[in-house]
Amino acid sequence: MELFSIGVSKALKLDGENLKHDFENLFGKGVKIAVNSNICGSVTYYDLKIEEKHPFSNIDKIRNLIAEAISNIIVNKVDKQIIKKLINKYYYYFTEKEKNEIEKIAYNILEDDVNRETFKLVKKDQIFELVRDFLKENDYIDIEGFVNFRLRDFIGELSEVTDKAVDEYLMQKEYNEFVGLLKYFVELQDSKLDTLNIIVDKNGKFHLYNDKDEPISGDFINDVAGELKEGAISDEDALMSILITIAPKKILFHSASNIRNKEILETIKKVFPDKVEICYGCEICSEVKCEK
Repeated sequence: MELFSIGVSKALKLDGENLKHDFENLFGKGVKIAVNSNICGSVTYYDLKIEEKHPFSNIDKIRNLIAEAISNIIVNKVDKQIIKKLINKYYYYFTEKEKNEIEKIAYNILEDDVNRETFKLVKKDQIFELVRDFLKENDYIDIEGFVNFRLRDFIGELSEVTDKAVDEYLMQKEYNEFVGLLKYFVELQDSKLDTLNIIVDKNGKFHLYNDKDEPISGDFINDVAGELKEGAISDEDALMSILITIAPKKILFHSASNIRNKEILETIKKVFPDKVEICYGCEICSEVKCEK
Protein backbone atom coordinates (compact mmCIF):
# COMPACT_ATOMS: atom_id res chain seq x y z
CA MET A 1 0.00 0.00 0.00
CA GLU A 2 1.55 3.28 -1.15
CA LEU A 3 1.49 6.01 1.49
CA PHE A 4 3.29 9.30 1.25
CA SER A 5 6.56 10.69 -0.02
CA ILE A 6 8.55 13.06 2.17
CA GLY A 7 11.16 15.39 0.69
CA VAL A 8 14.06 16.52 2.87
CA SER A 9 16.40 19.19 1.58
CA LYS A 10 20.13 18.83 2.15
CA ALA A 11 20.06 22.38 3.53
CA LEU A 12 18.15 21.12 6.59
CA LYS A 13 21.18 18.99 7.53
CA LEU A 14 19.09 16.20 9.01
CA ASP A 15 20.57 12.76 9.63
CA GLY A 16 19.25 10.62 6.78
CA GLU A 17 19.76 7.29 8.52
CA ASN A 18 17.96 8.45 11.65
CA LEU A 19 15.09 9.81 9.58
CA LYS A 20 14.74 6.54 7.70
CA HIS A 21 14.80 4.58 10.96
CA ASP A 22 12.14 6.87 12.47
CA PHE A 23 9.88 6.48 9.43
CA GLU A 24 10.29 2.70 9.41
CA ASN A 25 9.16 2.56 13.05
CA LEU A 26 6.42 5.11 12.62
CA PHE A 27 3.57 2.76 13.45
CA GLY A 28 5.30 0.72 16.14
CA LYS A 29 5.37 -3.05 16.29
CA GLY A 30 3.14 -5.12 14.07
CA VAL A 31 3.16 -2.78 11.08
CA LYS A 32 6.11 -3.03 8.76
CA ILE A 33 6.94 0.07 6.76
CA ALA A 34 9.19 -0.03 3.72
CA VAL A 35 11.12 3.22 3.26
CA ASN A 36 12.84 3.78 -0.04
CA SER A 37 15.08 6.81 -0.27
CA ASN A 38 16.41 8.37 -3.42
CA ILE A 39 18.32 11.57 -4.02
CA CYS A 40 17.34 14.08 -6.67
CA GLY A 41 19.52 17.15 -6.70
CA SER A 42 19.64 18.65 -3.22
CA VAL A 43 16.54 16.79 -1.99
CA THR A 44 16.27 13.27 -0.59
CA TYR A 45 12.87 11.65 -1.08
CA TYR A 46 11.61 9.11 1.43
CA ASP A 47 8.82 6.98 -0.03
CA LEU A 48 6.76 5.20 2.62
CA LYS A 49 4.92 1.99 1.82
CA ILE A 50 3.09 -0.63 3.92
CA GLU A 51 3.41 -4.26 2.89
CA GLU A 52 0.65 -5.00 0.38
CA LYS A 53 -1.00 -7.86 2.31
CA HIS A 54 -1.02 -6.09 5.65
CA PRO A 55 -4.57 -5.40 6.94
CA PHE A 56 -3.58 -2.02 8.42
CA SER A 57 -5.41 0.42 6.16
CA ASN A 58 -6.77 3.22 8.37
CA ILE A 59 -5.62 6.16 6.23
CA ASP A 60 -6.61 8.75 8.83
CA LYS A 61 -4.43 7.11 11.46
CA ILE A 62 -1.59 6.79 8.97
CA ARG A 63 -1.89 10.48 8.08
CA ASN A 64 -1.94 11.50 11.72
CA LEU A 65 1.16 9.49 12.55
CA ILE A 66 3.08 10.94 9.62
CA ALA A 67 1.93 14.46 10.52
CA GLU A 68 3.05 13.83 14.11
CA ALA A 69 6.49 12.72 12.95
CA ILE A 70 6.94 15.69 10.61
CA SER A 71 5.76 18.26 13.16
CA ASN A 72 8.21 16.78 15.65
CA ILE A 73 11.04 17.08 13.11
CA ILE A 74 10.16 20.71 12.37
CA VAL A 75 9.88 21.80 16.01
CA ASN A 76 12.92 19.93 17.34
CA LYS A 77 15.34 19.82 14.41
CA VAL A 78 14.41 22.17 11.59
CA ASP A 79 13.98 25.06 14.06
CA LYS A 80 17.74 25.12 14.64
CA GLN A 81 18.48 25.34 10.93
CA ILE A 82 15.99 28.19 10.60
CA ILE A 83 17.75 30.09 13.38
CA LYS A 84 21.13 29.52 11.74
CA LYS A 85 19.72 30.82 8.45
CA LEU A 86 18.21 33.89 10.13
CA ILE A 87 21.50 34.73 11.83
CA ASN A 88 23.43 34.44 8.56
CA LYS A 89 20.86 36.57 6.75
CA TYR A 90 20.25 39.39 9.22
CA TYR A 91 23.38 39.32 11.37
CA TYR A 92 25.94 38.53 8.69
CA TYR A 93 28.33 41.19 10.06
CA PHE A 94 29.20 39.09 13.11
CA THR A 95 32.22 36.81 12.92
CA GLU A 96 31.66 33.07 12.60
CA LYS A 97 32.65 32.61 16.23
CA GLU A 98 30.17 35.26 17.33
CA LYS A 99 27.41 33.73 15.21
CA ASN A 100 28.08 30.34 16.78
CA GLU A 101 27.74 31.89 20.24
CA ILE A 102 24.46 33.54 19.23
CA GLU A 103 23.17 30.18 17.94
CA LYS A 104 23.95 28.52 21.27
CA ILE A 105 22.11 31.24 23.17
CA ALA A 106 19.10 30.92 20.84
CA TYR A 107 19.04 27.14 21.30
CA ASN A 108 19.18 27.57 25.07
CA ILE A 109 16.23 29.97 24.90
CA LEU A 110 14.24 27.41 22.91
CA GLU A 111 15.16 24.54 25.19
CA ASP A 112 14.65 26.18 28.57
CA ASP A 113 11.95 24.70 30.78
CA VAL A 114 9.36 27.40 30.07
CA ASN A 115 9.69 27.38 26.28
CA ARG A 116 9.84 23.61 26.11
CA GLU A 117 6.57 23.34 28.00
CA THR A 118 4.79 26.22 26.25
CA PHE A 119 6.17 27.44 22.94
CA LYS A 120 7.39 24.10 21.61
CA LEU A 121 4.35 22.08 22.60
CA VAL A 122 1.92 24.73 21.34
CA LYS A 123 3.78 25.13 18.05
CA LYS A 124 4.00 21.38 17.57
CA ASP A 125 0.23 21.04 17.97
CA GLN A 126 -0.40 23.89 15.52
CA ILE A 127 2.08 22.53 12.98
CA PHE A 128 0.65 19.03 13.35
CA GLU A 129 -2.80 20.29 12.32
CA LEU A 130 -1.39 22.16 9.31
CA VAL A 131 0.64 19.16 8.14
CA ARG A 132 -2.28 16.78 8.65
CA ASP A 133 -4.61 19.02 6.64
CA PHE A 134 -1.99 19.35 3.89
CA LEU A 135 -1.64 15.55 3.68
CA LYS A 136 -5.39 15.22 3.22
CA GLU A 137 -4.97 16.85 -0.18
CA ASN A 138 -1.46 15.68 -1.06
CA ASP A 139 0.53 12.47 -0.92
CA TYR A 140 3.85 14.32 -1.03
CA ILE A 141 5.34 16.95 1.27
CA ASP A 142 8.61 18.86 0.99
CA ILE A 143 9.51 19.81 4.57
CA GLU A 144 11.61 22.86 3.73
CA GLY A 145 9.06 24.17 1.22
CA PHE A 146 6.22 23.58 3.67
CA VAL A 147 8.05 25.51 6.40
CA ASN A 148 8.93 28.41 4.09
CA PHE A 149 5.45 28.86 2.60
CA ARG A 150 3.04 27.50 5.21
CA LEU A 151 4.76 28.31 8.50
CA ARG A 152 5.55 32.02 8.20
CA ASP A 153 4.31 32.65 11.75
CA PHE A 154 6.65 29.96 13.07
CA ILE A 155 9.59 31.54 11.25
CA GLY A 156 8.57 34.95 12.61
CA GLU A 157 8.59 33.64 16.18
CA LEU A 158 11.99 32.04 15.67
CA SER A 159 13.16 35.39 14.32
CA GLU A 160 12.12 36.96 17.64
CA VAL A 161 14.09 34.29 19.48
CA THR A 162 17.10 35.09 17.30
CA ASP A 163 16.81 38.82 18.04
CA LYS A 164 16.61 38.08 21.75
CA ALA A 165 19.70 35.86 21.49
CA VAL A 166 21.62 38.67 19.79
CA ASP A 167 20.61 41.09 22.55
CA GLU A 168 21.74 38.63 25.22
CA TYR A 169 25.02 38.05 23.40
CA LEU A 170 25.74 41.78 23.17
CA MET A 171 24.92 42.28 26.85
CA GLN A 172 27.18 39.36 27.77
CA LYS A 173 29.94 40.75 25.56
CA GLU A 174 29.60 44.18 27.17
CA TYR A 175 29.67 42.57 30.62
CA ASN A 176 32.80 40.57 29.78
CA GLU A 177 34.52 43.71 28.49
CA PHE A 178 33.52 45.50 31.71
CA VAL A 179 34.96 42.67 33.82
CA GLY A 180 38.14 42.74 31.73
CA LEU A 181 38.49 46.48 32.32
CA LEU A 182 38.02 46.07 36.08
CA LYS A 183 40.65 43.30 36.14
CA TYR A 184 43.02 45.64 34.33
CA PHE A 185 42.45 48.35 36.97
CA VAL A 186 43.10 45.83 39.74
CA GLU A 187 46.36 44.77 38.12
CA LEU A 188 47.52 48.40 38.14
CA GLN A 189 46.90 48.72 41.88
CA ASP A 190 49.29 47.84 44.64
CA SER A 191 47.59 45.58 47.16
CA LYS A 192 46.81 47.59 50.29
CA LEU A 193 45.55 44.66 52.35
CA ASP A 194 46.33 40.98 52.76
CA THR A 195 42.83 39.88 53.77
CA LEU A 196 39.56 41.77 53.51
CA ASN A 197 36.63 40.40 55.51
CA ILE A 198 33.24 41.31 54.07
CA ILE A 199 30.36 40.74 56.47
CA VAL A 200 26.89 40.77 54.92
CA ASP A 201 24.25 41.59 57.48
CA LYS A 202 20.63 40.43 57.36
CA ASN A 203 19.65 43.56 55.42
CA GLY A 204 22.19 42.78 52.72
CA LYS A 205 24.52 45.61 53.76
CA PHE A 206 28.28 45.14 53.40
CA HIS A 207 30.62 45.75 56.35
CA LEU A 208 34.35 45.70 55.65
CA TYR A 209 37.06 44.68 58.13
CA ASN A 210 40.76 43.91 57.92
CA ASP A 211 42.32 40.69 59.22
CA LYS A 212 42.50 42.28 62.70
CA ASP A 213 38.72 42.76 62.77
CA GLU A 214 39.16 46.51 62.40
CA PRO A 215 36.73 48.48 60.18
CA ILE A 216 38.23 49.59 56.88
CA SER A 217 38.72 53.34 56.80
CA GLY A 218 40.43 55.97 54.70
CA ASP A 219 39.65 59.03 52.62
CA PHE A 220 38.49 57.02 49.62
CA ILE A 221 36.20 54.89 51.76
CA ASN A 222 34.71 58.04 53.23
CA ASP A 223 34.18 59.50 49.75
CA VAL A 224 32.36 56.37 48.64
CA ALA A 225 30.29 56.42 51.83
CA GLY A 226 29.27 60.00 51.06
CA GLU A 227 28.13 59.07 47.54
CA LEU A 228 26.28 56.12 48.99
CA LYS A 229 24.32 58.34 51.38
CA GLU A 230 23.41 60.70 48.57
CA GLY A 231 22.15 57.79 46.49
CA ALA A 232 24.71 58.45 43.75
CA ILE A 233 25.89 54.84 43.71
CA SER A 234 24.48 51.50 44.84
CA ASP A 235 25.86 49.28 47.59
CA GLU A 236 27.24 46.92 44.93
CA ASP A 237 28.99 49.72 43.01
CA ALA A 238 30.43 51.08 46.24
CA LEU A 239 31.75 47.65 47.19
CA MET A 240 33.35 47.14 43.79
CA SER A 241 34.97 50.60 43.88
CA ILE A 242 36.44 49.90 47.31
CA LEU A 243 37.71 46.46 46.30
CA ILE A 244 39.45 47.83 43.21
CA THR A 245 41.11 50.57 45.25
CA ILE A 246 42.23 48.29 48.07
CA ALA A 247 43.07 45.36 45.76
CA PRO A 248 43.22 42.84 48.63
CA LYS A 249 45.19 39.64 48.20
CA LYS A 250 42.30 37.69 49.71
CA ILE A 251 38.57 38.49 49.94
CA LEU A 252 36.59 36.53 52.52
CA PHE A 253 32.78 36.75 52.52
CA HIS A 254 30.87 36.02 55.72
CA SER A 255 27.13 35.22 55.59
CA ALA A 256 27.20 35.47 51.80
CA SER A 257 23.68 34.02 51.69
CA ASN A 258 22.42 37.45 52.78
CA ILE A 259 23.62 39.08 49.55
CA ARG A 260 20.59 40.38 47.69
CA ASN A 261 22.14 40.69 44.26
CA LYS A 262 23.89 37.36 43.71
CA GLU A 263 25.42 38.61 40.46
CA ILE A 264 27.78 40.94 42.33
CA LEU A 265 29.44 37.95 43.97
CA GLU A 266 29.99 36.25 40.60
CA THR A 267 31.40 39.48 39.17
CA ILE A 268 33.81 39.88 42.08
CA LYS A 269 34.99 36.30 41.56
CA LYS A 270 35.74 37.10 37.92
CA VAL A 271 37.51 40.39 38.67
CA PHE A 272 39.53 38.79 41.50
CA PRO A 273 40.11 35.22 40.26
CA ASP A 274 41.43 32.79 42.91
CA LYS A 275 41.18 35.48 45.60
CA VAL A 276 37.57 35.10 46.73
CA GLU A 277 36.55 32.68 49.46
CA ILE A 278 33.20 32.04 51.09
CA CYS A 279 33.07 31.38 54.82
CA TYR A 280 30.37 28.84 55.65
CA GLY A 281 30.62 29.07 59.41
CA CYS A 282 32.72 31.00 61.92
CA GLU A 283 32.19 33.17 64.98
CA ILE A 284 31.45 36.20 62.79
CA CYS A 285 28.87 34.30 60.74
CA SER A 286 27.22 33.07 63.95
CA GLU A 287 26.94 36.63 65.24
CA VAL A 288 25.26 37.72 62.02
CA LYS A 289 22.75 34.87 62.27
CA CYS A 290 21.90 35.91 65.81
CA GLU A 291 21.12 39.48 64.76
CA LYS A 292 17.51 40.57 65.11
